[in-house]
Amino acid sequence: MHFCSSVPAATTARKTLSRFETTFCHVSAAWILLSLKSRKFLKRHKEKPSLLCVSRTGRRCGKPMQDFSEAHQITHPRKQPLEQVANGALCPDHPLAGLNVLIVTSGHDLTDSRIYSKQACSIQLLGANVTLVGQLEGEQSAQIGTVRVRKPSSRLMRFLWQPWRCFWAARRLDANIIHFHDAEMLVTLPLAKLWWRHSKFVYDVHEDFANLMLVRDWLPSPSRPLVRILTNTVEKGLALLADAIVGVTPPLADKFRNKQRVVAYNFVAQKFFHEAAKMIKEPREREFDVVHLGTLNLKRASFLANTLRKFHQLRPSARSLVVGVSPEIDEVMRKTIPDGCVLLGKIPHEQIPQLLANAKVGLDVHPWLGPHLKVALPVKVCEYMAVGCAVVSSYMPVLQHILDQAEIGADDICIIDGGAPIDYAHAAVQLVERIDNGENPGARLRKSAIEHMVWEKEADKIGQLYLRLLGKSCVC
Repeated sequence: MHFCSSVPAATTARKTLSRFETTFCHVSAAWILLSLKSRKFLKRHKEKPSLLCVSRTGRRCGKPMQDFSEAHQITHPRKQPLEQVANGALCPDHPLAGLNVLIVTSGHDLTDSRIYSKQACSIQLLGANVTLVGQLEGEQSAQIGTVRVRKPSSRLMRFLWQPWRCFWAARRLDANIIHFHDAEMLVTLPLAKLWWRHSKFVYDVHEDFANLMLVRDWLPSPSRPLVRILTNTVEKGLALLADAIVGVTPPLADKFRNKQRVVAYNFVAQKFFHEAAKMIKEPREREFDVVHLGTLNLKRASFLANTLRKFHQLRPSARSLVVGVSPEIDEVMRKTIPDGCVLLGKIPHEQIPQLLANAKVGLDVHPWLGPHLKVALPVKVCEYMAVGCAVVSSYMPVLQHILDQAEIGADDICIIDGGAPIDYAHAAVQLVERIDNGENPGARLRKSAIEHMVWEKEADKIGQLYLRLLGKSCVC
């Protein structure tokens, strides 16, 4: 019996290894072939970019561009500092003026909030010409130039083929800085460094990609440890070819041995604060007692459903809201959630402030602290704070460190280490009752978020990194 049960695991492991070997054989072959070619050959065959003009409606008008920078004629003025947040945070001029920045993503949509509304828009506000390369569902604002890449037909195609599609789509663009998102993009880095000889490459680390393999439902359980080891080795090895690392938390940045490393927390953009300020209601007037924002796997969805059932048992007249539920999770949760709970699917990020500003307490449930969560920051907690919600959240080391630095006490935010659904329900009920009695813990959290959790300060770090890589100085 023992022998029979190990056969599927061995077969799966061999298949996984075979896929990795195939990919790296292709990369190695490309590296060798291009290494044999002279610099003159590459220079002679590298054509100038041929972008299409972007109209104010976001549609391409078909007129070829003569220069890279012409694709970025539509810009928007720098916002004024938000209250006391950004005093001195941004350079008075445009320190990145004249730089061409290429942001490439193979796993995210170009509308992803960190990639578009935070990084791309902020870097362009600092003066750079920014172009995004990746998949795009629906229409995009004309503020940033985009090069669309077809959406992968499957998860396997995303990891093995989508990075090369992005590379091919961007091959005729010139850039001073090429900023990669997603670990699978690293497989193109050896070839990309040959193709863009004078560009500097930055790898943006959103999450602990390797340890996430341990919780991926689509991987067979026996193969997950092996895939994690392979992924970790390949990611760290290829990342050494990057000129710099940008990590969303200090532990993620420190995972890599590159000399140039910068931490840019995925904090809340000024625009989010401004939109929230227009919609914030008095806490007692808000429609929903609790809200949960963000995607869920099946295990966490079940935990959240149990939490909401306990909460509604303690407060039968309460209303709750869950935002960002996938169709598969929606189907499961609808069978178990109580009356008074509203489920919403994926919502455009610009609509999030309005939804959150109509809730009293924000929930974040990560009761099982896996390795990938020890280095993570739950952005939803920062967004809850930005709209003035009280917060009940699971313990995470990075989050706790930030709260301690901001001197945010337990009176305003309830942190639960592990815990059961009833613990989260009790904590939420206590906060709702305090709000109904006239207290406003969310106001103090919003003030702390304005002082300590603003994205534009993090964007300055990325801008300064670009300048250092190019040997330029910043007068920030």
